[in-house]
Amino acid sequence: MRFTAGVLFAICSVAALGQQPSIQPADALNKLAFMQGNWIGKQNFNTDGGPATVGDATDRIELGIAGKYLCEMLSTTLPGRKPTDTRHFISYDKQTGKYTAWWFNDTSYHPTQFSGDLTGNKLVLMSDASALGPVLRATYENPTPDKLTFQVEMKNGDKWTSLFLTTYTKDAAPAH
Repeated sequence: MRFTAGVLFAICSVAALGQQPSIQPADALNKLAFMQGNWIGKQNFNTDGGPATVGDATDRIELGIAGKYLCEMLSTTLPGRKPTDTRHFISYDKQTGKYTAWWFNDTSYHPTQFSGDLTGNKLVLMSDASALGPVLRATYENPTPDKLTFQVEMKNGDKWTSLFLTTYTKDAAPAH
């Protein structure tokens, strides 16, 4: 009986190991190396014809959590307001072949989840259409080695409305 129980335990242990999620391929995150660094720039908000609203923006992007995530720390400061506090974690799901992201910010108690694809130096992520709230599309693009753009759009029917566009340049100063 003990032998049978031991064999059954060993088989279950091996089966459980086989069901562990596979380690995310480092190659997928290495393709996002163009995003890494310390960035400074301006965030231009879409005000639908109202007065221009532009904030000073910073973004620090680095590999973290044992190299399994691209960790992004963003902040925008608008005149007369305190800086925003936002964190994005981007990974790669080997099973779906998609980049995945979780966004945490200072205006919500729950993260927003995204998934998407990389084409060249352009990462496009979409929020889950079945989740509460609007459907969002986030686009990171690196037109030159020292420039990064970050745009967030909201789906409005079958059209996309830009919420803001941030244009960054690489900051030569070391991170604080």
